[in-house]
Amino acid sequence: MSGSVFGVDCRFKPGRRAVSSAILVFLVIQTFAPVLGKRHKHAQVKAFFQGSCEHSICEQKCRDIDHGGYACECHRGYRLEHDGITCSTVHDHTTEEHQPKILLGNEDKVKIIPLSDTNEHLVDKHHTPIHYNTVIDPIHEEVSFDRSYIHSISSLDKVVTDNSLVDNNNHIKRVPNKDIDVTINSDIKTENKEKGDALDSDQNVVIDDEKSSLESVEILTYDQTEDNLPAIETEELVSSETRKTDELKSLVPNHLPQYSSPSRESPEKKAERCDEFSCLNEGKCVDDGTDKRGKLRCDCPLGKLGEKCETDVEVRFPKFYGNSYMALPVLKTGYKQLDLLLEFRPLSLSGLLFFSAEFEDARSDFFSLTLVNGYLEFRYDCGTGVGVVRSTSRVAMDTWNTVRVSREETHASLWLNNDQPVSGSSEGSYSRLTLRLNMYLGGYDNLDLVKGKVGMTQGFTGCVEQVVVNGYKYDLRKADLVGDAQFGVNIGECSEGVCEDVVCEHSGQCRVNSADTHICLCPLGTGGENCQHIVDVHIPEFQSHSYIELPGLGRSALLFIEVEVVLKASKPDGLVLYNGYKLDRSGDFISLAIHNGYLEYRFDLGTGPAIIRSAKPIQLNKWHWVRFSRTGMEGILEVDGQVVSHGQSHGAFTQLTVTQPMYIGGHRNFDETSGAANVSRGFDGCIQKLTINKKHIPLVKHAVSGVNVESCVHPCVGQPCLNSGECMPHGDVYSCNCGIGYTGGSCHKKVSMSTESLMFSESSYLKYTKSDIAKRVGGDKIDIKFSIKPKSPSGVFFWSGQDIMEPNSDYVALGFKNEALEFRYNLGSGEAVISYNNSALFDGQWHHIHAQRDQQDGFLSIDGQEVVEGSSRGSYTMLNTNKILYIGGMPNTGGLTLKKFTSGFEGCIKDMTLSENFQLKLLSAADSGRDVIPCK
Repeated sequence: MSGSVFGVDCRFKPGRRAVSSAILVFLVIQTFAPVLGKRHKHAQVKAFFQGSCEHSICEQKCRDIDHGGYACECHRGYRLEHDGITCSTVHDHTTEEHQPKILLGNEDKVKIIPLSDTNEHLVDKHHTPIHYNTVIDPIHEEVSFDRSYIHSISSLDKVVTDNSLVDNNNHIKRVPNKDIDVTINSDIKTENKEKGDALDSDQNVVIDDEKSSLESVEILTYDQTEDNLPAIETEELVSSETRKTDELKSLVPNHLPQYSSPSRESPEKKAERCDEFSCLNEGKCVDDGTDKRGKLRCDCPLGKLGEKCETDVEVRFPKFYGNSYMALPVLKTGYKQLDLLLEFRPLSLSGLLFFSAEFEDARSDFFSLTLVNGYLEFRYDCGTGVGVVRSTSRVAMDTWNTVRVSREETHASLWLNNDQPVSGSSEGSYSRLTLRLNMYLGGYDNLDLVKGKVGMTQGFTGCVEQVVVNGYKYDLRKADLVGDAQFGVNIGECSEGVCEDVVCEHSGQCRVNSADTHICLCPLGTGGENCQHIVDVHIPEFQSHSYIELPGLGRSALLFIEVEVVLKASKPDGLVLYNGYKLDRSGDFISLAIHNGYLEYRFDLGTGPAIIRSAKPIQLNKWHWVRFSRTGMEGILEVDGQVVSHGQSHGAFTQLTVTQPMYIGGHRNFDETSGAANVSRGFDGCIQKLTINKKHIPLVKHAVSGVNVESCVHPCVGQPCLNSGECMPHGDVYSCNCGIGYTGGSCHKKVSMSTESLMFSESSYLKYTKSDIAKRVGGDKIDIKFSIKPKSPSGVFFWSGQDIMEPNSDYVALGFKNEALEFRYNLGSGEAVISYNNSALFDGQWHHIHAQRDQQDGFLSIDGQEVVEGSSRGSYTMLNTNKILYIGGMPNTGGLTLKKFTSGFEGCIKDMTLSENFQLKLLSAADSGRDVIPCK
């Protein structure tokens, strides 16, 4: 075949002048062997050794072998000796044995490029081009080649720039433009290494390029393997003269991956350009050197964004742009098993979604989750072969999708949204997955290294809302105090602008609730989607984003605390109560929460938490009684009639120090809670009752602030108690505490209160605040006379003390304790307890009581006969109280008396006098009272 060289048709077309026209010849050439051999990424191995490169004996370079051992290699310009260790210099005139050969075939990619300024940048810096001269026979219109230029790679005699030739003496010789008309018939086959499928195409290409030089043609060959094959953008092959036509688009098959070829610009020049384009906030200047993409850009670290990384971005729901990635901590629990859950919203059909590996190039163990043309593909390799599991349906674009992946040893399953699971297994016998790299979300910091393994060359484009791996839900914020994201590049925030046009009434505030939703934080007493309603809260209802703030425990819980809660949960997770010491995720705290339906009581005294769980999960949408307490390091949890749970905190500390406010039903900012509390969402449901150290805490009345608290559905909401009676809920039922002069189940009966002989129940009391009464109770003396007819063996019927009682607070009291009548007082330096024990007082008859105190000394007389004496300790002689007197009982008896008494008096009282001649009108002098009726 006289008109072809190596099987390629190089004849001129009829009618073209041989001298004024030139031919650009395309050759199909096998890759250089062994330097660019099809199956050899590395130099030929002459010997390999046991161990790893970390302890190698190589003189220059070392390469770990995938399945164990290592081999030595040499730098460019050197060759490996037969001992497999040392390297020697390669001389300019190599022997025939070591000269690189060109093997012909049709399995390798070949590019023949006219050397012009238009396509000069296409030369890949990792592949040495071959330049050779051509000789044109004007008679036969054929082109022949000097095989010496094909047989070896030598220094160039000439370099072509524009339409000129530059010789080694830098003399420029102008070459006239020539018409080039080349027809190529080539068969190109590409093979996908991972899937083993082949794609064939016949290409007929006609190229007209006036700038191409007749004397110089450049041929580039590339290894067919996916790791070495550069991706070529077809547009880059179009010269300045032919860019407007489509004639070159068939030169490179469409199935070749696209990439931006590096320019010939020197690293120094690139660095100089980046210096002029300096990125802020530790951003990294990136110059890909392409004319097409042209301008420089900044890769911005996590938390920064913008053209020069000048904008602060608070990332909670990350947004990825195809050149982004976020690094999460190394997974240490995925050795045998991997359970992965992601919620994501894709904006592109393809991209790397999640990845981790043992090595940076994923040459051994790895896993990846990738979007491939809309399908989800999970790949994993335990070291002996890749397993691939692919979804049967496509993801929904610009919509939230959920994918779950489960791997157990070599077997893996994938669930996409509501589809049935797809399963598969990896090759080989290895079943353990070793991971040493961070888990990369949305991309990877060097996709070129792993594209052959993960089957993808670009990162994910879209949003990610949730990542759960092996039961742990990752916080996708930056890892300062709270987040898990250790570093990242080019991350935006999906929720940006969600609150821009939202108006929350009544001073409510808009807060991002998810990547694309918001919620109005409505102040206590308001509600509705935009806080537009006024809400009267009787029994508070919480909805995961709600809370009530109360005064904190302070020093009242140093050594002991007991808390009772009545609650009804509608969801199996949420924070019920929290009080902490610090805002930096550390320090002392006490908490009650629900986890997976179990009630969990935790406290930390500074050296490690106690974690105490209920024996059984609670039933949702049902009222439950809960009591938890702590004495020193010991804790107790009681739930309904379940078995009591016990626990102990770590370390040797015994005091609980909490200085922050107490939060009920949630928290204003879970970032301020202790990490040991393990809480991240609020309670869903109703809280009916809170009692701390026997003191009832009205949640709404005592609230410092609150957010999004609604009124729970309950009979008390309808105010069933009449005449200013107080509705007291008891689970799904209630009782009424009636004011003075009313009685009955709904306080609907009016009673005559003309008598001064009054009957009290355990919850009854009368309250007095007038100064003429208070001055006869305090001071250095007291003289009290009255008659009683008791029914219950325990209960307080006379009390004056402090608003907040402490062990040495002043108080004076009279009451029964286990049938013993006690006269008690403390003047601030020690307590006096004068007791008379005689069951004859409970005979159903009236008995006269006389109690006196003169400074520290006290006297108690019963029925004018028996006298019991006692004295307080210390030197104080004056009684100083809050000037409030309770008769018959009091609200929150246990709390106000520090558990000296736990209930009110049950029985009748009459004829009370103070200071010998001051008769106390029990009913008419009272400021308020509850459930008091005439004595029968």
